[in-house]
Amino acid sequence: MLIERVLYPVTSLGPGERLVIWTSGCSKGCANCISPEMWQPRTDKNIPNAQLLGFVRDVFAKNTVDGITISGGDPLEQADELLEFLVELNKIGEKVSDILIYTGYTLSELQQILTAEQLEILQKNVAVLIDGKYVDELNDSQSPLIGSTNQQIHYFNAVVRPKYEIYRQNGRQIQNFYYGDNLLSVGIHSKKEE
Repeated sequence: MLIERVLYPVTSLGPGERLVIWTSGCSKGCANCISPEMWQPRTDKNIPNAQLLGFVRDVFAKNTVDGITISGGDPLEQADELLEFLVELNKIGEKVSDILIYTGYTLSELQQILTAEQLEILQKNVAVLIDGKYVDELNDSQSPLIGSTNQQIHYFNAVVRPKYEIYRQNGRQIQNFYYGDNLLSVGIHSKKEE
């Protein structure tokens, strides 16, 4: 899978301390996207699923991880690799019961482009799906989970819903991560003022 970056612990993209994986490649081109540097698929960042799973296992073995968030780019533009990864990820055990995925596709679009088997794998292995393109004019600057009000939160695993509902009451958070000489701002940002 084409992977742009992996960070832990992230508290600004879902409840608890999360491992967040950003994929490379997105064809949506949303105006004022928070991560346009991830639009172009970076084939030089191709990480085999087995290697990525090994890294995830290592993080889980050494830390308390409350969930995994997969964003991008758009993870579902690599649907085959992503779904294979999700199946293997869920074999790690109950510790991986909260997987949140962000996609620019709507669920109804996914129902048209994925096979019935792929859709079943997605819904069986993901706790929460947040769908829809980012629309800058609809950025409500309130929800810590969605960037614009057209986006929908789909709970495929109802068990996690209460902790997400509590998390949604906290408002938006931004975390800054420093690596080398770079600063990375992570979270759902408010609309850029002109």
